[in-house]
Amino acid sequence: MATTQTSAQPNRIETPTGSAEWRGLEWDSQQFGIAAARLELLEASGSYAEARSIKSELLASVLDQCRETGVRHLSARVDTEDFTTIHALEKAGFELLDGIQTFLQPLNGNLGPAPPGTRMFEPRDLPEILEIARTAFIFDRFHADPALSPAIAEQVNESWTRNCCLGTAADAVMIAQLDGGIASFVTCRADRQTRHGIIILVATAEWARGRGAARRASSAALHWFAGQGMKSVEVGTQLRNIPATRLYENLGFRLTRTSLTFRKIL
Repeated sequence: MATTQTSAQPNRIETPTGSAEWRGLEWDSQQFGIAAARLELLEASGSYAEARSIKSELLASVLDQCRETGVRHLSARVDTEDFTTIHALEKAGFELLDGIQTFLQPLNGNLGPAPPGTRMFEPRDLPEILEIARTAFIFDRFHADPALSPAIAEQVNESWTRNCCLGTAADAVMIAQLDGGIASFVTCRADRQTRHGIIILVATAEWARGRGAARRASSAALHWFAGQGMKSVEVGTQLRNIPATRLYENLGFRLTRTSLTFRKIL
């Protein structure tokens, strides 16, 4: 999962051979209880050795700026093929937290009928959805970060889900029901300009796992995206979340890229 909340203005460092950019994360800082930021760009030209050396120098400047402004938690997400950045981060003491797979599905109008027992979120659903959010996310980077307690990780996921339901972090929430209760939910964001949709969160109640609830909620999300005129939809999950990987592949998604998430405590 990627952080989706609003952030401060970026800080940029430019040299003739490279550039770096980092941004303070206001929402993450509030949730973590410490000042948090994200490295958003680290670029350099030249051979592997030259690029890695330049990136290490840029990264040292970023770390100095972060320390000066009080940042304590600095994260970075890097494509798995970007070895110069990965090795520069490792040299600077960043720790690997998780890996992300990103899947994509074009929407061509051949979705079939909408799945039964699904509907859009209603305000009365919020307590039940938040209860699922507190316990469903076990593979996320927040739980994988030893700098964050399990209680903070659960709080982050609950708060993120609440913001999605209230419309500040998502455009729609689709629900699948079983036995009269909410079994699974999917939060959706639609980019009207690019006509590209993003599935942000997918969660299933523990009692409903293995009963197809996540598949029905995800399928309902695809129908919602199609109804909004989206031409494609993407979704990401951790490399170790095998059940989610199987779900997305069975729904017709195909793997398009992978990335790694690093973190350093200053």
